Amino acid sequence: MMHGPKISIEPRPRNDLERQGYACFKGRDLAISPLLKRELSLLLDSYETFPLDQYCKSANRYRRHSRYVLLPWLNLVEPRPISQYTQDRQLNPTDGGVIRNFERLTKEMEANGFLREMILFDFSNTTFTEDIWSTPVDVGVHMIRVVARSGLPGVSSPNMLHKDGEPFTFIHLMRRHRLVGGASLVADNDMRPLVRITLADCLDTVVVSDNDVFHHVEPVEVAPGEPEGHRDVLLIDFTPMSPMTLRAPGGNRTAQRRVKAAEPAYS
Repeated sequence: MMHGPKISIEPRPRNDLERQGYACFKGRDLAISPLLKRELSLLLDSYETFPLDQYCKSANRYRRHSRYVLLPWLNLVEPRPISQYTQDRQLNPTDGGVIRNFERLTKEMEANGFLREMILFDFSNTTFTEDIWSTPVDVGVHMIRVVARSGLPGVSSPNMLHKDGEPFTFIHLMRRHRLVGGASLVADNDMRPLVRITLADCLDTVVVSDNDVFHHVEPVEVAPGEPEGHRDVLLIDFTPMSPMTLRAPGGNRTAQRRVKAAEPAYS
């Protein structure tokens, strides 16, 4: 079992996630050490240098993406050497069905102490079964800035109620500036609305269980009288890695054996 994370909150979001398939909490309710708050500040500053998301046709979304491996029994989080991202077209009609290659987080960002502790905190609030705690877990980290300008709203991908394909996704607001709109929606599997909430302050969060609910964030528009606004988010998702079957030369099935492989279950 993991040691207690250095970020905490009461009551735990895990309780709501288990009961209703989603949870919401306020960033102000998180207990974070002064050291991690300094690391958080550095992470917030990094959004100012993000590259353009080349898959965004309106050219007003900026993004970095990295993948980590989490070993829960060691309380260990380490970057993986891949950063490709693929979604089924049924999950994402806008950008699904293709391999997307985003610029990864810089080495400094990947090593950021707050980010690593947030990964551990988030994982501790999933509702994975006990056996997953002794399994390597693939962790996706997306850092996204959506910009709104006059006549050009900031739109998420896909711009509809959807599922992501990973068992759990934590949507952390990092900053919103000079914007209106951008409410987060959660609906059940019959598309009936469950909650509509606007994440307003740093680390306000929605977490969803992909099997249980759909989710969406509405477009953002620049506030009246302002030239430009932006919304920065940190998305952290978790997928247990799957076993791999090794086969003997010539297809001798009697010689098969199963080993743990460092590939996520959805690949």
